[in-house]
Amino acid sequence: MVVKSATKKKLMDLGIQEEFAHRLADDRKWDDVKVLSAGEIAQICATDSGQAQKITEVIQGSTKAAQKQKATEKTLIRRRIVSRRSRKKSILPLQEYNVEEKMVQILRDIDVDNPMYSALIDAATKEGVNITPKTINDIVKGLLERGTSKLTPAQARKVILSADANMASARVDPHEAVGITTAQSIGEPGTQMTMRTFHYAGVATVNVTQGLPRVIEIVDARKVPKTPTMKIYLEETDSKGKPLKTDEKKVQEIAASLETTTTRDIASIDVDVAQRHLNLELNRSNLRLKKMNGTEVRDKLSRALRLFIQADDDDKPKVLKIIPGVTKEDDLKDLANDPPTYTALLQLEDKVKKLRLKGLPDIIRANVQGPNRDTGEYYIATIGSNLSKVSMFSGVDRARTYTNNINEIYQYLGVEAARQAIINEMVITLEEAGLEVDVRHLLTVSDVMTSEGEVRAIGRHGVSGTKHSILARSAFEVTVNHLLRAGVIGERDELRGVTENIIVGQPVSLGTGSVELFYIPEEAQA
Repeated sequence: MVVKSATKKKLMDLGIQEEFAHRLADDRKWDDVKVLSAGEIAQICATDSGQAQKITEVIQGSTKAAQKQKATEKTLIRRRIVSRRSRKKSILPLQEYNVEEKMVQILRDIDVDNPMYSALIDAATKEGVNITPKTINDIVKGLLERGTSKLTPAQARKVILSADANMASARVDPHEAVGITTAQSIGEPGTQMTMRTFHYAGVATVNVTQGLPRVIEIVDARKVPKTPTMKIYLEETDSKGKPLKTDEKKVQEIAASLETTTTRDIASIDVDVAQRHLNLELNRSNLRLKKMNGTEVRDKLSRALRLFIQADDDDKPKVLKIIPGVTKEDDLKDLANDPPTYTALLQLEDKVKKLRLKGLPDIIRANVQGPNRDTGEYYIATIGSNLSKVSMFSGVDRARTYTNNINEIYQYLGVEAARQAIINEMVITLEEAGLEVDVRHLLTVSDVMTSEGEVRAIGRHGVSGTKHSILARSAFEVTVNHLLRAGVIGERDELRGVTENIIVGQPVSLGTGSVELFYIPEEAQA
């Protein structure tokens, strides 16, 4: 019996008894369970037809089609009060897939103009060898390091055949314990990592989590990394067809628009306890830096706080005065009879300090980096991450914009993009620590973390906690609970993995243990 734990959990969440859920989840996914008839369920669960019919109704009622039909049957109509803050959710159009542009992106880090690269490509095509441009580029770099700058067709053919033979010999043997090899290959260099953070080049006052703490963040599938960052690339031209990514001034303007601007960034806040009001003295230089003016600040404060904002000058205000409870100018007349409380003043101060006047949520700082020596391109590096909102911003190149927040990538781009992000982040972290780990081990880790269609942690709340083997689960954490639960429901362990076989003291069914040899002597001739 191989119980699908995800299926079993879903059945129990629907209110089905654990015994029946356990039987139904035996080697069945949810898609297999929801198509079972009442008769099949009665046979699997060893129960009467009445109980089986109830289980069938519960399962069928939980499907999306049933929920949709149920929703359409509702006749209750409620009038929705539309707030002026409510905004229509914008839907971004799908970007057209351009093969030529995509190949330019894939080959942007490869020296395709090198004559040796062309010679190797031609040789691989002629010999029918399937080899990636990245691998050929690595071969070219190795040849250049050895002092070779030109290849004849015969030499190129020899290099390609040798590379193909080496790649074939580097393949994993059948039944090899790749999981254990991966754990050792990452764990041993991990002990050499120093627990430190380093200064992120180009972004002032940023300490990005690196080394072992960053590896732990990745494999634990943390919802939010300790130091989220983004690299925002811009499109070639703006909406008017003028250059954008090479224009530093325009890039600076976009960075200022992205960066969160609070009241404290553009004004000094003074609390007048005696008169029960706040004074905001606007900083002209900071306003120019944030591309804002006093009138704009006054309007935004008035809309956000829903209060009357007094200004020393209506056209070019320098000092703003805010009084708790005063929503319009006429309320000032009754202020002497009904002054605001001290508590209301403190609450208003706290609200004003945290108020976001401009920019995107969670983008704490945005700095312009560049230009690139070859292309003259600028990009924006940020402290904080908000991939979905940044992608909707005009002028942002969604195809190249990147964040180190894997969960954001999963939510916005899907599990395949999240899988690639796990690989990228692991490679970057290990390389910056000066460690070399074969990328195939990182591929194994990322595949395990994303194999169920979502990003799961490698721990008892993720991969290790959902193993089919009882002994493997109990050997990791909370031993007694796993064994007791398995005993109550009569769960069976097939002893197919490594951990459970070691526990019971028998050979592991991997490597040499996966093969059984029998000696059959020939019958003696009469």
